[in-house]
Formats: sequence, C-alpha cells, structure tokens
Amino acid sequence: MNALTRARVEELLRRIERHTTAQAKKRQQAQLGPAADGATLCIIKNLCKALPRPDQDLAQALWQTGQHGPRLMAALLADPQLMSPSALNAWAQDIETQDLCDLCCVEVFPKTKTPFKLAERWIKQERELTRRAGFMLLCTLASPRYKTASADLQKMLPLIKNGAADARPGVYKAVNKALRCIGARNATLNKKALACAEEICYLFENSRTALWVAANAKRALAPNTAKRRKV
Repeated sequence: MNALTRARVEELLRRIERHTTAQAKKRQQAQLGPAADGATLCIIKNLCKALPRPDQDLAQALWQTGQHGPRLMAALLADPQLMSPSALNAWAQDIETQDLCDLCCVEVFPKTKTPFKLAERWIKQERELTRRAGFMLLCTLASPRYKTASADLQKMLPLIKNGAADARPGVYKAVNKALRCIGARNATLNKKALACAEEICYLFENSRTALWVAANAKRALAPNTAKRRKV
C-alpha cells in the first residue's frame, strides 16, 4: 500500500467513525454478530458518493483493514474485473456478517468473469457465510438485470437440493431464496424449481429445515401465486 492510499484509508476510517455511535454498534452486533461496528450500508453509500468508482486499489486497502464498515465501502468501490480468482476467494472467506455477504453478492461477485464457478466452489465450502455467498450469488444471477442463460441456472439446482438440509439460518434461507429466484425466472425454470422442491421433500423427509425450504418455495412458485406475488 503506497502512502497516498494509506492516507486515503485513514481519512475514510475517520469519516466512518464519526458517523457511528456506541448504541448503533450494540444494536448492529445483536443482529449481525461481534464483527459489526455500527456502520450501516446507508452511511457507507453516502460516504461513497464523492468517491470515484471503481477504485480497486482503495477497495483492497479498505478490505485489508478487516473492519466491517470499511469492507462495506470496499464492496462498493471494487472493480471485480481486476480481481483474480484467488482474491475473490479470499474475500468470500473473510466475510463475517450477512449484510457484507449479501452486498458482495450484488456488487462484486456477479460482475466477475466466472461467477458460476465461484458460486459452485463456495456452495461446497463448510464455512457458513462463504456457503451463503454461493447461494446468494445465484439469487443475483437469476435476477432480471442479468441475461443469464436458463441452462446455467438449471445446472445449479442439484447444488441447491443438496444444501437444503443445512440447518444454519444463514445458509438455508439463502438456499430457499436461490430456489425461488431461479423458479421465478421463467416458466421452464419454474417447473424445474418445483420439481427440485419435490425432490428435497423426498430426500430429506426427516429434516425440518429442508421441508421448510421446499414448502416455502412451492408456495411462492405455485402457478396460481407466482403471477401475483414477487418472489
């Protein structure tokens, strides 16, 4: 890190600290865990307005602080096209809060050269938030803003099926959302997602978590509700 980048990071750290309070930190830690520092995404977005984007050097330097607020800022400033697979994997392994995980899955990971490879790799990881990142990345890739091929999304359904019994909230809720998002993409994927939900019920009949994932997805994707309700 050169002297200029270090000075910019130090100034941004001071700005973030000025916009957070002990009370906000306590509330946020109750929701997100001890890594949270009271910096909300709203605060970070406001602080980023005057900053040129993307700025990968600054983003990486902010990430290396290891702090929650600066890492939220890093996700907004990053240039995913300049990040190597090893750097992206390091970020996924470093994530310690769900809000940061979900932000990276919108602003960073889907804009890389091989997002499906990243999703597949992370879904197979045991670490909770890394695994969540894999499933949440699928949610973004299935959204209308991405011209994702249906075949690529369909290939991910077996991974979703296998992850449905993970009892950790950060994972199974992401599994459920990924299944619903893929099923909401088009009529063909709707049928495939509903079939996947049925397979989950059959394979994991003794898992309350998996049965909830499947039942919730089936309700959202049923033909008579999918037209009325946004998944």
